[in-house]
Amino acid sequence: LRTVTIVEAATAVVARRVAVAGGDLDVVEAAWAARTPSAALRASSRQLGRGYLRLLRRLWPDQEPIPRSWRPARPVAAGMLAARAGLDAEHTARLVGYDDAQTIAAATLKLEPVDPAIATGWVLAAQPLIEQLVTAVAGLTEPQQIPACAAPLVEQWAENHAHTTERLFSA
Repeated sequence: LRTVTIVEAATAVVARRVAVAGGDLDVVEAAWAARTPSAALRASSRQLGRGYLRLLRRLWPDQEPIPRSWRPARPVAAGMLAARAGLDAEHTARLVGYDDAQTIAAATLKLEPVDPAIATGWVLAAQPLIEQLVTAVAGLTEPQQIPACAAPLVEQWAENHAHTTERLFSA
């Protein structure tokens, strides 16, 4: 929540604002990519973003078409979804915070023999940190305001995972 997720939430908040204003989401995408050094994480995020765009096209088929060749990162696509759904910046940041927290809890269940109720408790216990994240990013409006927080171990694990033959997770 203090590194990767704050970058993701800030990117989604800024993408939501840019989408509402009809601005250039590629600028937001570039800002996010500059803050995500791992090529493996960028590739995975763009796969997830493709899924979000499919959902967006399905829920709002009458809206302005999105080029099928466009491959935005997950937080940019989440910001677009938030804009189309009418979410404000706070709800957008909260959505990303809880989505990341539950993703980690779910991944832990695949790796460790943990009671699902305990993992759910972790997500609930993250609420104060998620609210701090919301407060930190909800007022951001420009791509250059997206924080650049390092998570070197996460980046290295992603790169290692991308080159292993045993796939634990795949978007």
